[in-house]
Amino acid sequence: MSKIRIIVLEDHPFQRAVLEYNLASFTDVEVFAFGCAQDALAWLDVHKSADIVICDLMMAGTDGLSFLRKAKAKYRINAVALYSCIDMELRRAVSQMIKMLHFEYLGDLSKTPSVDNLKEMLDRFADFSTQNREVSPPSRVEIRPKDFTLLDFQLALEQHQFVGFYQPKFDVADFSLAGVEVLARWIHPELGTLSPVVFIEPLIGHGLLDELFLQLFEQGCQLQQELLNQNHQISLAYNLDISQLNSTKLVYRIVDIVKRFNIPPRCITLEITETGLLSAPAVNMENLIRLRMQGFELAIDDFGAAHSSLARLCELPFSQIKLDGCFVKELGTEPRCQAAISSVIALSQALDMELVIEGIETNSQLAILQQLGCTVGQGFCFSRPIDEHTFIQRFFPFDREMDDCIRLST
Repeated sequence: MSKIRIIVLEDHPFQRAVLEYNLASFTDVEVFAFGCAQDALAWLDVHKSADIVICDLMMAGTDGLSFLRKAKAKYRINAVALYSCIDMELRRAVSQMIKMLHFEYLGDLSKTPSVDNLKEMLDRFADFSTQNREVSPPSRVEIRPKDFTLLDFQLALEQHQFVGFYQPKFDVADFSLAGVEVLARWIHPELGTLSPVVFIEPLIGHGLLDELFLQLFEQGCQLQQELLNQNHQISLAYNLDISQLNSTKLVYRIVDIVKRFNIPPRCITLEITETGLLSAPAVNMENLIRLRMQGFELAIDDFGAAHSSLARLCELPFSQIKLDGCFVKELGTEPRCQAAISSVIALSQALDMELVIEGIETNSQLAILQQLGCTVGQGFCFSRPIDEHTFIQRFFPFDREMDDCIRLST
């Protein structure tokens, strides 16, 4: 197994020597220490990559921020740990900048890290490396949107290769099912299951997004009808791009399908991403209101991730807020995220809107959210998106077995 290559960038000789000495106590680590950014960049010119950079920010000449930006542009560096005496508020901003440069952020070591602190940093790097290998196996060929033509998408729609996967929402108090979000997947006959990253933008470009939505919507309504026949009423949510409401055509198709399957409109939630709402023309707003008048629930999705507009939240008839998972990701280390979530919880209660908090991945995040007053959550901590068969088997297994027996007997 190759050693972890660490660059230490610190202009104070004594502190650099202490950090280098402590890191050298780990047998799986190889340390390269430099007193200025120019020397570290010269080393990278030869070696091209490093696993971790431990970086002082306040240095004469090229400071740590400039070094990271220049290093990102030319070399492969996986992760960064801060090693600097700066104000806590500045550290938070710097950590965000590190993430925007797509480095894995390993935390703040301060100026006096113990061997235990360094061990924790190396453990975080090991976890990151393991997850990265699992998510992106090197043997897999990357599939990109440009690999497909208009004919590929048309054929996929004709053959109903697009299916809904179901990601549950849970009551965080008793873990009961509080609703389900329907997410699109492409079951390609040769490439297997493909994510929306591959097909959503091309479908928008080819004017086929409505067809995709309607196929998923019919699948979901059929599932709801089957469950209603077994006395189970569930709420399904669908993502709807605001551009799809440029005319009333889709609105009336949605209404007709719901009537055909005899589904109560209140059991359907349409999630609208907030970024599209800021510049949407009046006709789109009109159709949002029309959907609400028909009895459908409306959710403002990814709230807080971009240019949140409280005015839109107050002006339009939303019944649900979906808080973006970016706030949950930093929940354990960033006090401001806790404050932001608490504020949105209070806002939703004041506006009498349901709040769904997305991106809950760990039990520790869940525990904090329960203390803050979160009631409904969604994320890998509860369940990943699953196909319809798995969803039924997991949440309604007895009913599906009974239904199969009835069919066989008739």
